[in-house]
Amino acid sequence: MRYRMGVDTGGTFTDCVVIDGNGKVHAFKELSTPKDPSIGLYNVVSKAAQFFNKTLNEFLKELDFFAHGTTVATNTLLTGTGAKTGLICTKGFRDTLEMRRAHKNNIWDLFLSVPTPLVPRYLRLGVTERINYAGEALTPLEEKEVREICKFYKKEGVTAVAVATLFSFLNPVHEEKIKKILEEELPDAFISISSEVLPAIREYERSSTTVANAYVGPKLTVYLSTLEKKLRRDGLSRAFYVTASNGGVMTAETAIRHASATLLSGPAAGAVGAVFFSKLLGNSNLILMDMGGTSFDVSLVNNGNVSLSTEGEIAGYRVAKPMIDINTIGAGGGSIAWLDKGGMLKVGPASAGSDPGPVCYNLGGEKPTVTDANLILGFLNKDYFLGGEMNVDLDKARAAMKREIADPLGLSVEDAASGVFRIINQNMADATKVVSIQKGHDPREYYLVSAGGACSIHACKIAEEVGSTVVMVPKAASVFCALGMLESDIRLDSVKTFNGTIPGLDLEAFNKVIKETEAKALAELLQEGVEKERATLLRYLDIRYCGQHHEVTVEIPSGCIIEEKHEALIAKAFHEAHERLYTYSTPENPMEIMNLRITAVGAVDKIGLDTLPVEGKDSKAALKGKRKVYFQDLGGYQEIPVYDRNKLKAGNEIEAPAVIEERITTVIVHPGWKARVDSYGNILMEVTK
Repeated sequence: MRYRMGVDTGGTFTDCVVIDGNGKVHAFKELSTPKDPSIGLYNVVSKAAQFFNKTLNEFLKELDFFAHGTTVATNTLLTGTGAKTGLICTKGFRDTLEMRRAHKNNIWDLFLSVPTPLVPRYLRLGVTERINYAGEALTPLEEKEVREICKFYKKEGVTAVAVATLFSFLNPVHEEKIKKILEEELPDAFISISSEVLPAIREYERSSTTVANAYVGPKLTVYLSTLEKKLRRDGLSRAFYVTASNGGVMTAETAIRHASATLLSGPAAGAVGAVFFSKLLGNSNLILMDMGGTSFDVSLVNNGNVSLSTEGEIAGYRVAKPMIDINTIGAGGGSIAWLDKGGMLKVGPASAGSDPGPVCYNLGGEKPTVTDANLILGFLNKDYFLGGEMNVDLDKARAAMKREIADPLGLSVEDAASGVFRIINQNMADATKVVSIQKGHDPREYYLVSAGGACSIHACKIAEEVGSTVVMVPKAASVFCALGMLESDIRLDSVKTFNGTIPGLDLEAFNKVIKETEAKALAELLQEGVEKERATLLRYLDIRYCGQHHEVTVEIPSGCIIEEKHEALIAKAFHEAHERLYTYSTPENPMEIMNLRITAVGAVDKIGLDTLPVEGKDSKAALKGKRKVYFQDLGGYQEIPVYDRNKLKAGNEIEAPAVIEERITTVIVHPGWKARVDSYGNILMEVTK
């Protein structure tokens, strides 16, 4: 039998999903190993192989598709553990990286700081050269200066170099010469030039993205290169793919060159999974909530599509690569509860992660976490954590909650745990509003999709806060990002700055740029092993009203010559998008085109999910017992039924309050809700009051 596999490395757990040739989904989970993520990956893949009664070599040989979501680049940026990086720029512009855009995220905070530049000033060095605004070489490159810089970098132990010169997006000749010299003088250094990483207008964004690419590149290179060699040695014969921030996948070789494109590797795959489930449900409007051990990621699917952004920041560093619009906050099962100087209860953003983990893991953690609170409240079963594979210590969790939170506040342990539960719910509801209400979408018109190992305990309460009336807990919810990887196509993004106005667009020049950019994008896609008949090229434009500072990205007709009749269609799409985002549009004003974006998509074979025969509403056959669970709405602990999700049948219904357990996910049907199982094994929870 052939298999498709996705593996997602998270902050606490490494998740694996395998879909067999019959469309049946199998989920596996192992603790992550932050010091070497490949160990956690191998542990969970070995567990999958054992489940199918195969050796690791046999299992890897039978894989038709293997996609991996990695946090190596993200964690490198977040923890500041990247390569010692140098920046070569046009002389006189070494401080662009530090000056940023002079914008403040909060104009009322006089003490708001910005992150320290990834390249310190003494390693940001200018060279004599100049390309002008028209792409003409005004001042030739002084190659001797570049070689002197290389000697300095070698002396300082620089292992990665970013190159970002003025107007290189129009003419890359000087950057290409600098790269050639760097390869001669620093053959072991990781080199990123902006004309390859992000050939687009705006000096700061281009420089910041290129520097980020260089900073995380060496560590990602070592990880992916070593991992792929090991997998090949152990039997993998097909391509090894890495998920990208745009929701697609790319080969490991491409991921190494475009390291900054993997900064949202795992969460982006979850958004793709949400699109897949929107088609299954026949509902094109979904909000995906993914709560893991460290973070809470939320994204929105509108009319069956996810929103892409080029305005992204990771840890305060601008990365202007196309990425799915995901709002991430520090709210996960490992989020630590603490008291501030004023005695106010806070939860997160700091996390216990997997090492040492929550107190109840008994691995050395001392600070109470959300997982500890959920265990105390009875939402989690101490005897069935990770299907009984992992022992948890309820007494230690209670002692830590009492010592750190309950006693200082004069509360009972249960009230303290309930406070932690309510605060984390509010934090996650606020994050959900950012991608919905703040972007012009009414969450009351959307289903919430609850993914991640911890989210389904909290999902109903989040829904109540944002006004949604339906929550879907998908099959394999705990490993949803890994499942989403199996629905991802190969996807490569290209950008080319093109300045024009509507009306008055120079159609001949515009179509010439489209043709050149598409030819390059298609060639790169074919290098990924995609057959030409499976390739699709999508076109987008960054457009703004003349005089504006920010653009809106809109899709334009693909596969044709752009003619005068298309201008009205493009203008209409822009006005509608602007109205939705900013509540107004001014069709009487001319528009300015800034960038052309081409997305090359290579379709990957997929296996659909198996369906279940719909049976009766009675769910008694799945009842596994009762236990006491704490509901503040009901005045304290209540003895409620506990159901085995694996024994639930399509069509079964469950009244609240109730617990639905499976090996790697717990679902709480809170008071005021009811649940039913659909034909795909998903649980749909709906408000009853």
